Amino acid sequence: MLDFQQLKLEHIPLVKPFLDPNPQRLCDLTVGGLFMWRDLFHNEYVIATDCLIISMRIFDRHTAYTVPLGENREEALSLLEEHCQEKGEPLVFCIVGDMDLPLFSQRYPDFHAVSERDYFDYLYEARDLLELKGGKHRSTRNNINRFLKDTPDWRFEIITAFNREAVCEFACAIEKENPPQDSTLKEEALKIREILNHMREYSMFGGILFVGGQVAGFSLAEVQGDTLYIHIEKADTQFRGVYQMLVHEFLKMFGNCKAVTFVNREDDNGDPGLRQSKMTYGPVALLSKYTVYTDKSKPEWMERCYLD
Repeated sequence: MLDFQQLKLEHIPLVKPFLDPNPQRLCDLTVGGLFMWRDLFHNEYVIATDCLIISMRIFDRHTAYTVPLGENREEALSLLEEHCQEKGEPLVFCIVGDMDLPLFSQRYPDFHAVSERDYFDYLYEARDLLELKGGKHRSTRNNINRFLKDTPDWRFEIITAFNREAVCEFACAIEKENPPQDSTLKEEALKIREILNHMREYSMFGGILFVGGQVAGFSLAEVQGDTLYIHIEKADTQFRGVYQMLVHEFLKMFGNCKAVTFVNREDDNGDPGLRQSKMTYGPVALLSKYTVYTDKSKPEWMERCYLD
């Protein structure tokens, strides 16, 4: 049986080499995406046959596994199959991308994949977000112009040891406005503070939008391969156009280089307003994610469409 261990912050150096390259550009398979949510999903890890496998609790119902990351995937899958058989549990995979489906089709002919639209990543061309040309970006340009008109006393800074405390105070103020029953937002708030205190370990960087001496918004991100992954975006909506301004200034500071071709702004978590906002920016792709069941039995509690 595979010996899974609790995923902890100290394991970043051990896990990170397996996350790059990330050819599908899925935000979940980055240091930020994986470690930010390690406690919420009870993430555990094992390295077997030079492959990384992550286990997590999904939908508060059962354990699922990531597709093994490494060159010996077939061997790792065999060990994982034996592991689940010994535990008497079904083999279920999560964070499965389109490029993984041929592997499942070949190895598990009776598999079925559940398309998780709420967790599709929004992928943009960096140059497109920087230039904001054309009719599709008209509303974004208008919001930025409104922000500039209404709040001339603004500036944008890189997060450093000198201004990090101001970000922490702003994040705490936002946290107080979150619904107390929302466990996801509560966990996100905890991990924002962790990242700010361990940015070097996370290999993250950030930017702050100030209005006068007041923090109006901030973002935290990392770069993996040719993609900038924006994991956190928080802003004070009393300033009209603040999110559009935050995104644009962040891209000007961190995405305006040859190394960054794409920007991943993660999913919308099924929030209608967030979905509309992210679609407004004209994504070049929505990166599909699936939950894959490898046997013939379809869980009765699922009320989703199955892709055979």
